[in-house]
Amino acid sequence: MNLRKNYRYLLVLSLCLMALGMALTLLFDSERDILDAPIYRFVLDMPLAVVFFFIVIFAPITEEIAFRSWACKKKAWTWVSFVASSLFVFLFNIYAGIIYSIIFLAIIFLFKDKPKHRLFSFLILTSLTFAIMHYDNLQPKSFYLAFAQYLGAGLFFAYFALRFNLLTAIIVHAINNFIAIAAMGLIFSSNETNTLENTTYKSTLSRVAPQWSFGGRTTSTFGIAEISIERYTIGSIAESLIEYSDTSYWVIDNEVTDFRKYNMRVERKDTNSKIDYRELLIDLAKLKKIQIDTIQEKRLVWVLNAKDWDSISYKEDDLYNYDPLTKVGVYSLCSQLSVPIMFEKEKTLDVIPQKGVYDRTIWIDKNVFYQKSFEQKKKTLETRYSITLTKKDTLINVIRIRGE
Repeated sequence: MNLRKNYRYLLVLSLCLMALGMALTLLFDSERDILDAPIYRFVLDMPLAVVFFFIVIFAPITEEIAFRSWACKKKAWTWVSFVASSLFVFLFNIYAGIIYSIIFLAIIFLFKDKPKHRLFSFLILTSLTFAIMHYDNLQPKSFYLAFAQYLGAGLFFAYFALRFNLLTAIIVHAINNFIAIAAMGLIFSSNETNTLENTTYKSTLSRVAPQWSFGGRTTSTFGIAEISIERYTIGSIAESLIEYSDTSYWVIDNEVTDFRKYNMRVERKDTNSKIDYRELLIDLAKLKKIQIDTIQEKRLVWVLNAKDWDSISYKEDDLYNYDPLTKVGVYSLCSQLSVPIMFEKEKTLDVIPQKGVYDRTIWIDKNVFYQKSFEQKKKTLETRYSITLTKKDTLINVIRIRGE
């Protein structure tokens, strides 16, 4: 049965669904920023060349072969589509993969002599699955509102595979993905630069352009005369300024979901004064619409303490006698221990210093920070420096950094 005359309705339906998804997003998720999307967080620190290859070249080819190659005239492509798409779904969820494979096979055999039923069944199955497979691209609420848009995109690419050929569908898919990453600002980034100035400092805050190659680590220096920050997010900049302007807190919750990177340069105005970190933090919060508040909250944390602080304390006279040890503040040590270890089964609890020792500076072997697990670090600190970490349910001060 020749169904080509019906393909124009498929095109109309796909465009309507995409328009519906965009309308729902604009009406009911108006505060959503594309930069809040998990997909943006995933690609942010990757070289632009790698992002371009995987999103504009690799993804369109593999996804079209998996979810649209059944539309090719040769029957062998149906089995190619079955194998490839089943692998995609298995990687997403093994149980969903089993169900998907059974339904795909049922369509092949039950509608072997019914091309119209076969076509519509494959359209529904593969387009729905294609949409669901993009769940992790957005925040859950945003995805539900945009689901019709993803479903429409699947039908849209299917139209080109049916009306023309698989290569055309791949090209259209690649153009779509290019537009998507361009909208993220990964291809055409703005040269956004802001100036901040107050009684003690003058500062510039500028967006970091995406890089095509590996490199570009985050670096920072904080002093009384100047501050230099490279490739930090706004939330991380605010967090750092809090650390240098306030030593009364114990835990910082950084909830800012803007993952764009910035460079910041700050110089003091008067050689007789020093940079006021608190003023700079307040001005930055106003500029970038960040809310900062302090709450008290009961949490299960690790409390850090030592049996003999004097034996590991930093002294100016010992500056050249502790190689290869490194100088570190107790609060900085707590912050580094609180960072989750990759591949750890459970997130590390917040580490806080025992009261009265947060402002101490100590000597410690920097290799401690490179150990593979939190438990290894904990054991090393205890055996070498008599620094103990005790799990405790206690009331702590929490500074929250949130976007408006």
